[in-house]
Amino acid sequence: SLTGNTIIGREEFRLERAAEFCVKRQTEVLERQVTVVDTPGWFSAQDTPPSYKQEIVRGASLCAPGPHAFLLVIPVGMFTEVDRARIEEHVSLFGERVWKHTIVVFSWAEVLRSISIERYIRREGKELQWVLEKCKRRYFVINNCIFGEHPQVGRLLEKVEKMVAEEGGYYNADEVEQEKKAQDDNQNQAREGRELGARPKQNSGLSLSKAMEVDPLS
Repeated sequence: SLTGNTIIGREEFRLERAAEFCVKRQTEVLERQVTVVDTPGWFSAQDTPPSYKQEIVRGASLCAPGPHAFLLVIPVGMFTEVDRARIEEHVSLFGERVWKHTIVVFSWAEVLRSISIERYIRREGKELQWVLEKCKRRYFVINNCIFGEHPQVGRLLEKVEKMVAEEGGYYNADEVEQEKKAQDDNQNQAREGRELGARPKQNSGLSLSKAMEVDPLS
């Protein structure tokens, strides 16, 4: 919410609100028409309710025909395996292709003081490296204490535009649905193949239990 306010340049997303629903705001930023959708957040140490997950996914539909960028906001601090797993869980709701449209935004980097963001990334190790590799190491550092006209917002928008040019446009939810359907069809075919392979041949002395030992059902 705070990062959304920083981009827009004023307080549009209330930090104290119950973040159960997506909130959409549109404005002009540096002569660009910008739509920002604030989605429900999540905590690494707690399971995210299914209703929150549904609302997170719904957020993509508020930017027709599709979002040009997903900003994955990560506050600077200790990054653990649990953090990485939770990010993977939530980003996967949009399908694997969403990583092509994702930029990591490090917030509260001012707490690092004399430590560079590059050093911080190295220090946090493989878990944070995994996230950055998934989005081709696209990341941006934002200072949430600065509002209004400031070069950092322009640089972020330029990074978004560069990504859009490189990846070919916006995130298409329909393509993701087709991708999921193809994966489900492949899994069903594989399951049917395993079931056929597990059946004993006619007039064979091989019992069903023995066949299942050879090729177990999953």
